[in-house]
Amino acid sequence: MIVENPQILSDKRAVGLVCKPGRTEIVRIAERIAELLVSKDIEIQVDPGSSDLSNTKVKPTLIEEMEVDFVITIGGDGTILYTLSKLKNSETPLFCINRGTVGFLTESGTTTAFSALERIVANDCILEINVNISSGVEDRVFPDALNEVYVVSKIPGRLLTFQVFLDGVRVDYGRADGAMLATPCGSTAYALAAGGSILAPNVNGLIFVPVCPPRFELKSMVIPDHSLFELELVKAGASGLAVIDGQTRWDIEPHERVWLKKSEKVTRFIRLYDNYYDRLNTRLVPRTL
Repeated sequence: MIVENPQILSDKRAVGLVCKPGRTEIVRIAERIAELLVSKDIEIQVDPGSSDLSNTKVKPTLIEEMEVDFVITIGGDGTILYTLSKLKNSETPLFCINRGTVGFLTESGTTTAFSALERIVANDCILEINVNISSGVEDRVFPDALNEVYVVSKIPGRLLTFQVFLDGVRVDYGRADGAMLATPCGSTAYALAAGGSILAPNVNGLIFVPVCPPRFELKSMVIPDHSLFELELVKAGASGLAVIDGQTRWDIEPHERVWLKKSEKVTRFIRLYDNYYDRLNTRLVPRTL
């Protein structure tokens, strides 16, 4: 979903800054961004684990303690997912500058970041709203996922056996290295690499993708996003892990059933225009054969 002409800055006029650590060129970019925003009387809260900026008006603040109008990330998609996993309010909008390998979720390169920030401060932008997945086991609730929830064996290389349920009805059964449920946003990430289809962002669905099922025992499936999806580990002695966006891991015991559904929360990205298919063509489609 797209929100036109949002009000980005509130009366507190505060912006968070998170950088991929250990990169000198990223620190230089962060210094320039801090100078620009400070000149506009905007408070800058910088994650101390990212970089140590020399600007005395910058306030070192842990990501989980940031109280800001939006967060700027400088890095790739991994930096974005790490930031989301730490934010106190995961619905805080993100403006993402690409210094990663692919950076599908990012909005700007380093050369255009400064003019883009001028536009954002003037509310000349849009908000892209992305669905999240909520998951857990019984009363245990895992953190929300922007991309996918991946259930995999605790022992690398060992198959898990799954029963798959949709709204309480068993719809599949079989073995695989792992299995995931992904959002439309996440359908361009691990789910795509595992052989799943890309879901356009306006599709009201989630995609189930098994990873390396022998003899095609499990099949990929697109489900309505209002459904309750469940994965049960049915093999005795075979424990698993629920991996949330590649960031956090949660134990799953044999015969436990992981429930997954559309979350009530969303992730918001600041974009200059609705550019999903431009990003798809320039970042995920090979340029040469």
